Amino acid sequence: MSGVASWGSETEPFQFEGRNPIGRDDRDPTMASYTAGHLGFHGWMRAVDHAIARHIGLGVFDLPDRCWRDAYDEQVLPSDAAREALEDEGAPLN
Repeated sequence: MSGVASWGSETEPFQFEGRNPIGRDDRDPTMASYTAGHLGFHGWMRAVDHAIARHIGLGVFDLPDRCWRDAYDEQVLPSDAAREALEDEGAPLN
C-alpha cells in the first residue's frame, strides 16, 4: 500500500499517494453518522473498513468499539489500525 498523500481535514478528503482522494460515501449510514461530516476522517475510516473487510469479510463496525478517531488524529496508517483491531480480536492480518 502506498503512503499517505493527505490526511485530509473536515473539508478535505483523505488520500493515499498516487490514488484518488477517498470521498464521502453516504450509502453506509453508520459510517456517515460516525464520521460526522469530517471528510478526512471519513476517508480514513473507509480505508480501515476496506482493510478489515479484505481480510475477514466483515466491516469495521462488526468489531467491538474502538477509539478510531484517536488513531486518525495520531495519523496511524489505516492498515496499521486495521491490523491492531484484528489482532486485539484474535484475527491477525497475514
